[in-house]
Amino acid sequence: MKKNGHAQLTSVMELLPDAICVVDTAGRFISVSGACERIFGYTPEEMIGKLMIDLVFPEDRERTLAAAAKIEAGFLQLHFENRYMRKDGRIVNIMWSARWSEADQVRIAVARDITGRPPVATMDALPAVVSDAVPRWRLSASPPRLIPPGFAPIALSPQDHTVLLALATGGDSVSRKAIVCALGENYADYDQRRLDTQMRRLRRKVEEACHMQLPVTTLRGIGYRFYDDIEVCR
Repeated sequence: MKKNGHAQLTSVMELLPDAICVVDTAGRFISVSGACERIFGYTPEEMIGKLMIDLVFPEDRERTLAAAAKIEAGFLQLHFENRYMRKDGRIVNIMWSARWSEADQVRIAVARDITGRPPVATMDALPAVVSDAVPRWRLSASPPRLIPPGFAPIALSPQDHTVLLALATGGDSVSRKAIVCALGENYADYDQRRLDTQMRRLRRKVEEACHMQLPVTTLRGIGYRFYDDIEVCR
């Protein structure tokens, strides 16, 4: 009998040299792949339920918690480095790539053991180099389209473009009212479900076009935020 899709995916994950970790909002491991034992010295069963921060080298804990807070705020974290204490007492250097799952309320991260290579403390240490090297999203008005980094343009309706322009230029927090007003609607009379539908459609459109997640996070009780770098073009 053939394995179902989930079982096949699980088997493939177990073969990866990098560890895949899922951490809940309390900072506890709720799922880890088999590579965790090679990297951290703990079996997956031993890691489940442990506080992530308890395994971090004490001098790296403050900035690790700061990085975790940014991820939960919706920022994609690439190439963050810190030190972990293995079960046998040895220190390992880890490079992390992580992002937040709004739907599941968890952080999903990939850990790579880079012990032996001189560590870069954090991406914040090299902002100019990193920002120039990482492709940006682009939002074009003529014609209206969204261009994901490394992918073909995605055609937008005028309404889609207006919403994304409000998000791209509105800073770290764009209220629902600001988006509705940008659409030329009266906020007091506007059915908020229309905006929710608009955002779901935009997210689905991007995922279907390039299999990437639209980098927009929901700010509960406030509105939305576009958390990746984006260039607004004419």
